[in-house]
Amino acid sequence: MNFYQKRRRTPALQIISMIDILIILLIFLVVNTTFKQNQSALNVSLPTSREMALGTPASEGAISLSVTRDEKIFLAGLEVPSAGLPAALAKMKTTQPSARLELKVDEKASFGLLIHLWDSLTKAGFKVNEVPARVLRAAQPAP
Repeated sequence: MNFYQKRRRTPALQIISMIDILIILLIFLVVNTTFKQNQSALNVSLPTSREMALGTPASEGAISLSVTRDEKIFLAGLEVPSAGLPAALAKMKTTQPSARLELKVDEKASFGLLIHLWDSLTKAGFKVNEVPARVLRAAQPAP
């Protein structure tokens, strides 16, 4: 009878080789990591045209609906408050049913204001796709 049991030897880990592997992995991760700057969740770059003439003439007989750089709205040369725009457009539509509009917007005006203009045009009974839009750059004076 053998009452003596062999002691199990605890496995020895070679820590030096593990440290070397961890350092190599760390160097690999640092080299291949790209750090991103904080940006907005939505990155939109609007297209621009360099070949189109800046001084595109206005359509003859068209009434201008203009937006300046500081987001003031002008209808036929008269300043209109943003909240009163749908009513002013509806009044113009009833007094001059055959009148055509031309939208002139400064390039620095906000996109939200442009959406508000399109919404006001729709409320007044104009079709947005029938209103030509022109973007005014710094070289063009706003009427």
